[in-house]
Amino acid sequence: MNTKKMTMSKTKEYKPSEEFANAMSLSNMQVLFDYEEGKLDTIQSLLLFSELLKSGLVWQLEEHFQRTARDLIQGGYLNFDGTPTKKCYE
Repeated sequence: MNTKKMTMSKTKEYKPSEEFANAMSLSNMQVLFDYEEGKLDTIQSLLLFSELLKSGLVWQLEEHFQRTARDLIQGGYLNFDGTPTKKCYE
């Protein structure tokens, strides 16, 4: 992990790494906000956590996202790699 302090120069435009830009687009952020505000239904929430697990991003988010992901895995709805289980289709 790079521990250098990031400063933004007025002369040089900040560009996030490609991995970060791909993992956390503004549309992804909006879905996270919608989830936190209770705007997603069950299927949308499962899809969100499926994608968060597939990307590994869930482990970088706040603890309640990680807890929910673990609960979905332990409950048999999602595999650790984010793929839905047969239980999702029942």
